[in-house]
Amino acid sequence: MTVKEIQKYSKYSVPELLKIAVRKFNSFIRKRDCDGEFFTCISCQRTLRIVNYARGGNYHAGHYYPSTESLLRFNEINVNGQCGQCNTHKHGNQIEYRKGLIKKYGIEEVERLDLLDAQYKRGFKWDRFTLIEIIEKYKK
Repeated sequence: MTVKEIQKYSKYSVPELLKIAVRKFNSFIRKRDCDGEFFTCISCQRTLRIVNYARGGNYHAGHYYPSTESLLRFNEINVNGQCGQCNTHKHGNQIEYRKGLIKKYGIEEVERLDLLDAQYKRGFKWDRFTLIEIIEKYKK
C-alpha cells in the first residue's frame, strides 16, 4: 500500500471505509460468479437472469458464515453469488449453501473455512489500513 493510497482515504472514518470495502468486495463477487446476464445460486443451484443489477436486485453476494460475526466477511470462498430468495427469505439456505460450497471448492476448502471461522470469532475490529488494502484490491 502506498502513501498516496492512504492519503486518498484519510477523510473517511473506519465505518465509512468498511462500507466502501463491502460495496467493492460484493461487486467483485457478483461479477466473478455471473455469466453475462445470468447467475447460478450457490444454494438452490437455480440459474436466473440478473434483475436490477445496479441495486443488487435478485443477485446477492451471500455469505456462508455471516459477515457480522467474523473476519470471513471478505473471504472469497465464504462469499458467493446467491439468489435473493435464498439469501434473504431462507436466511442463507445454509444446508444447501454448504453443499454448493463443497461442489464448487471441495470438502478440504470448506473444512478449512470452518477452522478459520472458529479462529476468527474472537473480538476483531477492522482497522483503516486493512480496509484500504481491501478497497484497493477489489476496486478493479
